[in-house]
Amino acid sequence: MPSTGYSTIGLKPAVFSRLQKITDEHYPGMFLPSTLIIMMNEIKRGYYEVGAHNLKLDFSGQYTSLTIRSDVKTWLEENHKKLGEEYVGKYKIKSFAQFTCVFMLNMFESKYATQNYVIKLKESDFHWLEDEYEKRKQRYKENYSTCSFEQFAAIFLKEILERINEAKKTLTL
Repeated sequence: MPSTGYSTIGLKPAVFSRLQKITDEHYPGMFLPSTLIIMMNEIKRGYYEVGAHNLKLDFSGQYTSLTIRSDVKTWLEENHKKLGEEYVGKYKIKSFAQFTCVFMLNMFESKYATQNYVIKLKESDFHWLEDEYEKRKQRYKENYSTCSFEQFAAIFLKEILERINEAKKTLTL
């Protein structure tokens, strides 16, 4: 839900640079405030939960202000109310600004944990799939009435994953 205004939060320099680095790596071309909106929505939809990870933080230096949408700040404040005591005990934080730093790093760490089971492929990894498409195009057209590469890829990759799952079941017996 878009908000009507903006707010600022304070981030320590080490945390800010770490968050920018993570954003550049996983959300190329996006700014940190936009990334926070995406991640907030993913968490609200239940794609993953923010866990308390073992983080080593450097709270030295002056705070840098970051402008974010006010609904993101409200959401951070709600989480501060829910998790504040836990974070004080685990991370020895003393303020909302420190909570925000730790919470945002935990958001990224939690997202990493959910992506451990994601297969990451580059475009060059699909050349073999194009070759398979050319080999099997006619047979798949007859059996599945598919004619596009996308339809073929969906069916072919599903078959491969089903075979992998069957192999896992067999190997665990």
